[in-house]
Amino acid sequence: MNFQYRQTTVWPDRCVPIAARLLHGDKMRGSHARASPLSMIFERTTETRMFEPLNKGHAISEAIFFFEFENVPANTLNAMLKSYPRVAEILPRNEEMPGMVFEQSSAGFSMNQVPGAEWKHFKPDGYLDWLARLTTNSVSVHCTDYTRWSEVWPIAYDILGPIFRACDDHPLPLVNVGLRYIDRFDFNGDPADYDVSMLIRPDNPHIAPQVLRGGTRWHNYTGWFEPSEHLKIAVLQQLNVDAVEQPPKNLPIVSITHASLLRRQRPGQLDDYRRFTHINDSPVSKLMELAHDNNQKLLREVLTDNMLQRIGLGSEE
Repeated sequence: MNFQYRQTTVWPDRCVPIAARLLHGDKMRGSHARASPLSMIFERTTETRMFEPLNKGHAISEAIFFFEFENVPANTLNAMLKSYPRVAEILPRNEEMPGMVFEQSSAGFSMNQVPGAEWKHFKPDGYLDWLARLTTNSVSVHCTDYTRWSEVWPIAYDILGPIFRACDDHPLPLVNVGLRYIDRFDFNGDPADYDVSMLIRPDNPHIAPQVLRGGTRWHNYTGWFEPSEHLKIAVLQQLNVDAVEQPPKNLPIVSITHASLLRRQRPGQLDDYRRFTHINDSPVSKLMELAHDNNQKLLREVLTDNMLQRIGLGSEE
């Protein structure tokens, strides 16, 4: 990957006139003069540097592997919670997180407490980088310190496997299963220079042009099904793009939340996706690999070429 455009010359305010002459001297001497290579690098760097991906090399704020159910029977949830010793080495902190279930009967409404937990791993600096959350209607694993897919998915698999193997013989009405990515881009320039086309392709197929003209605050939520020959089922893709101003300085931020998931259409349709047999051939691995590929494909359709290069998606390799 060529990082030439990333080298930025920073000029103190008082030196701007001199910098302008150094960078654009040829242009200033005549309208037909050619721009110098240095000025071209400066212009292209300015364009890409207005928006910064959240992390060096990528913009991923969080990757979430999620399984959603109808209410899980108490004995099934307890079996899941008892699997903790088998993942304690990965997630050494075990915190109880009880929830509440509301039920309706002929006698009226009742509210009952149900067990739950969050299992966590912290980096030496105290930063939470891995979390597993178990509730009465979902199991999810969250990675907040994303490195690369080949490292993240095996860890997530090693967390999820013991949880679901512990309830192989229990009823577990799975209704949704998938992978969600949250990418974040911060605008670091003068708000007066805000131009989202430096981040998002104006002609992308997912966000309407009139939405992109909405300044620094807008939302775009869409969803669609795509048939998968590999999985022999339609995959639901959900795309939420939020442009907001972050206090206290009201700096613009753009977040792209994209999920690929399977949604149950008939009872038992997704049962195979709770079977963790082997990471190389289990149905859930095939789904997560597809979801990962879908996310990269979507970002290539939405983001500008400059930003794609900065987050390592500048080619199909």
